[in-house]
Formats: sequence, C-alpha cells, structure tokens
Amino acid sequence: MSDAQHSIGMQQPDSTYRDFIAWSLVGLLPWLLYLQLDQGLPFDQLIFLCLALAAIVMWIFRLTPDFVPGLALILVVTLLDLVPREVAFSGFYSQVFFLVFGIFVLAALLAETSWLGRLEAVLVRRQASFPTRLCAVVCAGVLLTLVVPSPLGRASMVQPLVQRFFRKGRARNNAFLALVHMHGTTLLSTIILTGNPLNFVLLGMLDEQTSSRFEWLGWLQATSVAGMVIAIGFVAALAVFSIATRRQTGAAQTEDVPGSVAVDPVRDWATLGLYTLLLVAILTRSIHQIPLEWIVLSLAMTVFFFAGLTLSTLRQRLDWPTLIFVATVVAWGPMLDHLGLSQWLANQLPVLVPLFAQSLHLGFAVLMAGVFVIRLAVPGAPAFIILATALLPFAEAIGISPWVLGFVILTVSEGFIWPYQHGVFSQTVTALDAERTDYSMPSLIIFNIVFFLLRCLAVFVSIPFWKALHFI
Repeated sequence: MSDAQHSIGMQQPDSTYRDFIAWSLVGLLPWLLYLQLDQGLPFDQLIFLCLALAAIVMWIFRLTPDFVPGLALILVVTLLDLVPREVAFSGFYSQVFFLVFGIFVLAALLAETSWLGRLEAVLVRRQASFPTRLCAVVCAGVLLTLVVPSPLGRASMVQPLVQRFFRKGRARNNAFLALVHMHGTTLLSTIILTGNPLNFVLLGMLDEQTSSRFEWLGWLQATSVAGMVIAIGFVAALAVFSIATRRQTGAAQTEDVPGSVAVDPVRDWATLGLYTLLLVAILTRSIHQIPLEWIVLSLAMTVFFFAGLTLSTLRQRLDWPTLIFVATVVAWGPMLDHLGLSQWLANQLPVLVPLFAQSLHLGFAVLMAGVFVIRLAVPGAPAFIILATALLPFAEAIGISPWVLGFVILTVSEGFIWPYQHGVFSQTVTALDAERTDYSMPSLIIFNIVFFLLRCLAVFVSIPFWKALHFI
C-alpha cells in the first residue's frame, strides 16, 4: 500500500470501523475516569477532567478539526457553570492570541508577494534537488529562530514557502517537507534565548543573580551541548529523509516547472519594509520595552489600513482554524488555575525529589517521563509553568541549578507527537488537509517520536558538561 493511500486527505475503506472505535473511546473513557476518581476529587474538577479526556481522545484520533474539541470544551464548561465565561474564553483576548493573529496576517501578506515565487523559480531553474529544498526550509526556520520568539509565528512565516514545494502524489516527500518545516522552526526554540517566550518566563522564575548569568551568551553557552546533539540528530534525520526519498522518486526533479510569478513592486517592497521593521523592533526591545504582541499587531493593522490584503485573500490565506485552536488551548491554563487542578498536579510532583538524591540520571529520566505523560493532557505552556513552579524550589536542595531543572522541563514539554500537542503541528496538518495534499501521517508520528527522544538524549549528554560548569 503506497504512502498516498495512507494520506489523511483520502478516505480509507476501514475508516468507518476506526471512527466507530474512536468515538466509542470518547464516550467510554471519561466514564471510566469518573468511576476511578469519584471519591478523590471535587465534582467540578472531576467533571472537567472527564470532559478534557474526551477532547484529548478526539484530538488523538483527529475525529474532527483540531479547534472543535477545544472550542466544545470551553462551551460545555461554561454552560455547566464549571468555569466563568471570562476565564473559559480568556484565550481569545490573550497576548498569545494577538501575537499569533498578527504573525498570521504578516505571513499571509508575504505569501501574496513575489519573493517566495522568485526563490522557488531559482531553485527549479537550477534543478535543485529535494535535499536542497529541505535545506532552504531549514535555513529559513533557523534564521527566524534568532529573531522571532514564537515557534508558531516562525512556522507561519515559513509555511508559504513550504506550500510551494508540496507536490501531488508524493506523500512521502510532502511528509518530509512537513517534518522539516515543523522541527526546523521548533527544535532550537529552547536552545536560543529568543526562540521561545517561555525561555524568558524561566528567567523570571530565577533569582536576580542566577538570571543575570543566563542572558544571551550565558544561555547559549549552557545549552550549547544540547543544541549540538539536537543539530547533529536533525542533520542525520535529514540525511535519512534524503536517502529514502531518492530511493523512492529519484534525486532529479526535472519535471518541476516554476510557476508564474506575479510582480507588484509596491507590495513586494512594502512587505519587505514591514518585516525589516519587525526585526529591528525585536532586536531593540531592550530599548523601547514595547511588548512583542503589540509590535506585531500594529504592523498587521498597518496592512489593513493600507489595503495590503483584500477580504477574499484574508479568507483564503489566514489560518482561522489554527487561530481558534490556539485560543482554546491558551485558555486551559486559566481554567486549570480556577479549578485548583494546577495546584493538585503540583502537589503530586515533589515525589520526584528523592529520585534525584538516589541517582541523577534516574531522576531526570522519571522527570522527563512525567512531563511526557502530563503533556498528553496539558498544553505546553501550562505544563511547563505547573512543573517549574512545583519543582524549582527543590532544585538547590538536590544540588541542581534551578536553571538546569527548568531547562529540562522546558525542552521536554516543548516536544510533541500528535497534532493537538503543539500549534505548529496542528497548523501544518490543517494546511495539508485544506489543500488536499497527500502525506503520510504514520511517518510524521514516527519521526516526531524520534525527535522527542532526541530532546531527551540531549539532556543526558549535557549532564557531564553541566557538571563541569558546576550547575550540578
């Protein structure tokens, strides 16, 4: 059976049976959880956990678009009066929502210019191999990691380029491109200080003396070994992708013909100017102190004021499903806090402390396994904040720098396997499905597991280096 037959955009003969089993689990597992925890938790917490489990099962089996379970959850908890409306819908007016919305607008504007078409034309004219196209996507993602502190924002900026490289009937090639797109914009997000907003959250949790040691170059030095392991593993995976692709389709892609490029000099240079302003504003944030989300939103509003995007283009280019998905996921943190589930989870975590005293490697292994389990149900940012808040106070007692403990939690919590666990993955598969592009979901899942294990390996390899720096 070919990869194209496995693609999500196609209906499988056994899909009805699979959906029946999945929907049965959606109805059965919450009841089993209710019976298991009936006497252990307050009613509001228990009902929320049962509803959340149903949403998670729907996400894992992708029974509906990714934004539907999250939106359904906040609607039901509001109707049942488990959570106030202002808490349940807080994601729709959060800073993250406005940041992602602004980035999506700028990415849509970039897709309307001729810059990406010119780059594609150059690659096709030079008969660039598939690995070369992969490298172009990787370079774009890594460069943006230096200046855009939002993995989803970076992925949105690179996505218009990736979409130009997708080809119908090449499910494996498309899956490899999607993997490089996702992990090229996320793998180094915790290695470089500006790669993720949660990096700055971690710094804010440290005392002044410790946080000053890990600014910019200090952070890069402390993460250098982990970054090297991740980079080498990523390049090795890229080589495997290239070999597999060459065996399947051959190295040459001479049948590709560059598409026509519509040139609008005013729009092209205005877009380049907006992106230049964005980069300058990000690099000078220490001077003007303007929050990133307001910078991005201001530039996005500039696009609307000067008619940079028409309404039809906005409907077509803006990724509304992912935007709604992000808003619903962001609300999980406030809802967990309101129901007291954050504290309940935090109270379960200090049992890890004796394991570190017994064996450092065992402690880190159990910690990362715990993060993996929690991430099955809790989004990345709330999971990190809960874990870090609960464990960082114990770091000094077990002889570990709070930064090391926070970095390990952050690195593993940013990993993902299924689309619902990370906005970048959800956005990618949503775009593939919307364009009816063939791809292999099993390949995506398998290599996501590989990259997750790569993050864990980077932590273990870094332990001797952290000992040499007296962090442990």
